Amino acid sequence: MSSAQQYDTDIDALRAHFSRELRRLREHASLSRNRLAEALGCSPQWIYKLEKTDKTVSEQVAYDLDTYFKTEGWERDDGLFHRIYEDLRSSGRRRVLLPGFDAYVRYEARAVGIRCFAPQVVPGLLQIEYYMRGLMDPAAPGETLEARVAGRLERQTILTRDKPPIARFVLDESVLRRPVGGPKVMVDQVDHLIGLAQSPRIQVRIMPFDRVTPAALVGNLILLSFERESDLMYTEASDVGQLTGSKEMVSKAGVDFETIMGEALSRGESLDLLSRAREAYL
Repeated sequence: MSSAQQYDTDIDALRAHFSRELRRLREHASLSRNRLAEALGCSPQWIYKLEKTDKTVSEQVAYDLDTYFKTEGWERDDGLFHRIYEDLRSSGRRRVLLPGFDAYVRYEARAVGIRCFAPQVVPGLLQIEYYMRGLMDPAAPGETLEARVAGRLERQTILTRDKPPIARFVLDESVLRRPVGGPKVMVDQVDHLIGLAQSPRIQVRIMPFDRVTPAALVGNLILLSFERESDLMYTEASDVGQLTGSKEMVSKAGVDFETIMGEALSRGESLDLLSRAREAYL
């Protein structure tokens, strides 16, 4: 069984568990669907769909059911239904990751140094929420979209932890000119980049259109450094992520990144271009 199939099986099993527990508690309390729906302020059809696993489980639904049935831990927001919801959300996040990316995320969380070249879009660690949503397929299930957003926002906490990694990002100028989410989103996104670029532990440099280096034409690139482990390199192609520790490949990628960094605009020049890109969206 593939990892994706395993995650789908996990999610189906958790949904079935949620539904069984709801039906068990409702019947144990001798409640009809109509009576429970009236108490929760919803329709009997809604309860029916939850019990048939045809309804997406939201966090508020879990809280409401825990509160109504007073499941163990409900007063601490840690009742039965909320615990199942958390497991569902965790499985959902794993399911929507690109093959290979789940391993990368685990290493990223322990990295003391991050070097990233982004030739197409703002890197996930630097994205604001509405920019994220602008990149995602609107036809995807709502649960999938929310899992992707939540996972990406959770990843970003490494930049604000007590000992954040030293991070260097180089963005191709096209990243700033591509109107993901529309003008308002881009204004907010560029403002976010400007704020991050002023952090002492984060560098955001721009590779302008008028500078060409072969190293910048190979695609996206992320290098992770650790206290006691060798560096790792992560790349994406054809919707498949690849994490490698090959010393030869990582060494070459490190040279390529330093070349890109050297060709990019200085900190002050990058901030100036960011400001001009922002004004273009006003």
